[in-house]
Amino acid sequence: MFIQYDEYELLELFQGEPVSVGDDVRAGILMYVYEDNNNFKLMFTLDVYRKVCTISITYKDYSVFDGEFLNITEIRKRERDLIIRIKGMEKVKIKFFKQLGVELL
Repeated sequence: MFIQYDEYELLELFQGEPVSVGDDVRAGILMYVYEDNNNFKLMFTLDVYRKVCTISITYKDYSVFDGEFLNITEIRKRERDLIIRIKGMEKVKIKFFKQLGVELL
C-alpha cells in the first residue's frame, strides 16, 4: 500500500515541483516547499511507501509548527486547503490562504 494523492493538486497548492529526498528517486520520498508573502514557510515531506508525512511551518526562520503523521491513507486538495486522511479519517488540514496554518481535526 501507499498514500493516494493527486500530484497535480499538490503542484497547484505548492506552486512548484517537489524535490526528491534521498539517493534513489524511486524511493518515493518527496519534499514540497511553499512560501507566502507574510514570511511564512511550509516544508511538507511525504514518504509515499511508508505512509508518513512531516509538516514544518516557520515564520522568519522561527519554528511555528512541527509534526509527523503516520498511517496516512490519502491526501486531497479541497478548495484552498490540503486534507490529510489518517486510517481513512480526516485528521489534518493545511490552510494555504489568507494565512498559512495547520488545523488538527
